[in-house]
Amino acid sequence: MNTDDANVVDPKACQLESWVRRNRSSTEQWAIPGCNFLADVEWSLGGQQRSEDTPWNSSLLLGQAKKRWLRLSDGDWGLSTTLGFVNTQPTSDFNAPQRDVYFNAPITRALGEDRFLHLNVGWIQHGRDNTSRPTWGLGGEWPLQPRVIAISEIYAENTTPTQYQLGLRFWIKPQRIQIDTTYGSVVGGNSDQPWITIGLRLLTPAFLP
Repeated sequence: MNTDDANVVDPKACQLESWVRRNRSSTEQWAIPGCNFLADVEWSLGGQQRSEDTPWNSSLLLGQAKKRWLRLSDGDWGLSTTLGFVNTQPTSDFNAPQRDVYFNAPITRALGEDRFLHLNVGWIQHGRDNTSRPTWGLGGEWPLQPRVIAISEIYAENTTPTQYQLGLRFWIKPQRIQIDTTYGSVVGGNSDQPWITIGLRLLTPAFLP
C-alpha cells in the first residue's frame, strides 16, 4: 500500500518489502529492506528498476527514517513520522536525474479484531521543477479469515489525479512471511491506466545487537 501505517518493524528486527507492478506499458521491480536498530526508528534503503515497452528505462533509490511516537494498541491510535528521499536516474539522455524529498505522518486507528484505518498527511518537494505539494492517503485493512486480509486505499498529491488500490494479503507464516496482490487505477481514469501488483514481505525475529 502507498498509504503507510503507524507501526514500525519490531525492535532489533528487520523486514524486506518487495513487489512487482505491471501496467500496459511498463514493469516496476521494487525491493526495500528496513531495520529497527534502536529508539523505535525504522531505517529503510532500497530501490526500483523500471522497464518501459519503449527504449526509456529508469532506476530509483529510496531512503527513509520512520519514527514511531505513539505505539498502536487495540481500540487506540498510533502515530509515526517519516522523512525520506527518492533519487531517480533515467537512462535516456533526454531526461535529467532528479531528487525528491518527502515528509509523511501516518496515523492509524485500531478498530478491534485486527481491523485498521490509516490516514496519511504529508508533503513532497520535487527537485526537477522545484515544486512542493501536499500529499494524503486513506486506507484500511479488514481480515476475511485468520490469514487473509482485504486491503483498500485512496491517495494523491495535491493537483494530481487521485489513485486507488484494492487487494488481498495472505500470511504464509503468521508475522513472518506474507504475500499480497492488488489492482489499482486512477479515479475516473481510462482503460489504459490500471495496474496490478504482486508482493512479498519477509519479517525477521529480533537478532540485531
